Amino acid sequence: MKKTAFVFNMYSFLQVSENSNLQTVFDSIKYIIFLICFILASSVMMLIPVVLFYSVIGDFIKKTSYSNKIKEEMGRKENNSKYLQFICDKYIKISSNLFKNFIALATWNIFSLFYIIFWFENFSDGLKEYFYFPFAILQSLSKNEIFDSIYKFQSNWLFMSAIIVLTFSFSFFGKYIGRDIAESNIKKLN
Repeated sequence: MKKTAFVFNMYSFLQVSENSNLQTVFDSIKYIIFLICFILASSVMMLIPVVLFYSVIGDFIKKTSYSNKIKEEMGRKENNSKYLQFICDKYIKISSNLFKNFIALATWNIFSLFYIIFWFENFSDGLKEYFYFPFAILQSLSKNEIFDSIYKFQSNWLFMSAIIVLTFSFSFFGKYIGRDIAESNIKKLN
């Protein structure tokens, strides 16, 4: 009951002091929250393909290394079965991550290409707009335009969010596909 009374009193206080400095403080807080969200969203959009690319390269190098260790260990007359099992488990995990990241990167690129080809009049304008979008958002983050930028870039936000969701969805499936492929590769080596 006391909480409800406090909320009601706070609401009444805010209604009375709408034109006061308190409203300016709340507007500033709202602006800062939107600014942080926009910067984080733009950063994530720009960094996802870069992180996926470097992850694919790193996972490929590790997968090759573990593959060579498995062949080495299986070639020995007296192999350590616990060590071999450990290497095989690492190989399966790295292969799973490799396929997960590769499929996610391929998904990102394919759906980005679809977006560029079908949403814009020509490919070069679409490519420019696609890469300019995160920077355009950052440039539009003045106090007067921050709320307008949501509507101004609404279609870009929608498509980029869809690309991100599809990327993570396909990476989920890629993880299991990679694990199955790695397990079948290990069976072939036996």
